This record gives sequence, structure tokens and C-alpha cells, in this order.
Amino acid sequence: MTEMAPRPFNFSWLEEKIAEYAADMDDPPATKIEGYGMIAVVVIGGLAILFHLLLRNQLGLYIFQLSVLLQWLCVVAVYVRTGYRAWRAYKRQYIDIAHDLDNGYVRYREIIDGLRTYPAAEIAKHLRYIRDRKAVLMYRHGLLSGGMEKIGVLPLVALLYLQLKDWSFGDWKGLLAHFHWIGSILLSLLIVTYAISWWVVRTKGRLDAYETVLTEVGVAEAEQATPAL
Repeated sequence: MTEMAPRPFNFSWLEEKIAEYAADMDDPPATKIEGYGMIAVVVIGGLAILFHLLLRNQLGLYIFQLSVLLQWLCVVAVYVRTGYRAWRAYKRQYIDIAHDLDNGYVRYREIIDGLRTYPAAEIAKHLRYIRDRKAVLMYRHGLLSGGMEKIGVLPLVALLYLQLKDWSFGDWKGLLAHFHWIGSILLSLLIVTYAISWWVVRTKGRLDAYETVLTEVGVAEAEQATPAL
């Protein structure tokens, strides 16, 4: 063991270190433009359905048409920005990966060395606790969404298809007739479920990071305790 830690181990300290490591190493899954664009698509779509259900007249039709146009503009902006970011990353793919791995390993070893200042028994107890919490989280999440992170947006696309499969493009008045209360409620519930699933995926990712570094500390301690042949 290295020099003893000045205070008991806690996850708040570990989160600070992991957050610093993630901020330096991980590229954001989406830029602000992409994130706000996708939020705008969902919000505008929800408001359009709500206005259609409340205003079944010409004004409701105009609002719905405007919302569709705004949604398409947001989608185009998101795809243009995503495509540009992907192309820029593709041109420097291997160089950036190697550079990130070199820098990340240094920061990763700093976290491991910091954890090794704590007693091995205490690290082992926290590791078991993390594994138990993660198992409970995934079990409860499975009861809600059944592993939605594995099937992606397929249920959302399927629900939209069932609502619009008989609609012909350009028939805006007919489009309004395809949306009804039950379908709108189901679509809203599905969007909420996706939001919860995204939160669970992020939480599980952080718990995985905790588990990884705590496990590595145990491996490092075992290697140090094993005499060289």
C-alpha cells in the first residue's frame, strides 16, 4: 500500500475525480446545437398535437403545418451539424484516438493511485456495494422499459408509423385526422419513458466507471502482493 489516506473513502471524492477525467477525455455525445434541436423537435411536436386536439379548426391546421415545418428545420440543422462533426472526426480518427488514450491513461492512473491510498478492505466493500446498487437499478429499470437502451427509438418509430400509415403526403387535413387521444397519450408516455431510460443509462455508465476503477485497485493490490517469479 502507498501512504494512508487522510480521511475515509467516499463516493463524492471519487465522483470528483471521475468527472474531471470524463470532462477531459469524453467528447460530448451531442453539441448544444444538436441537443437543443432534438429537444425542439420533441417540444414542438407535443405542442402541435396538443393544439390540434384543442383547436379542431383552420387555426389548428395552420399551427400544425407550421410546427411540421419547424420540426423539419430543426432536424435538418441537427443532421448538418452532426454530419460536419462526424466528417471532422473521421479525418483525424486514429490520431485523436491515440492522443486521447495517452492522455486518458495518465489521468486514469492518477485516480487508481489516489484510490490505493485507502485500505484494500474498504475499497472491496465499496466495490461490492456498487455492484449491488447497479444490479438493483437495472432490475427496476427493466420493469419499466424492458431494456429500451438496446432497441433504441424503434418503438417510437413504430408508433408513429401506426398512426400515419394511411396518410398521404400533402394531405394535411387528413394528417390531423390520424392523431387521436389514445395515440397521443401513448406517444407522450413513450417520450417520458425514453427520458427516464436516458437518465438510467447515464447513471449506469457512471456506476460502471466506479466499478472499473475500484476493480483495478484490487487487481493492482493483488499484483503487488504477488512475489515476482
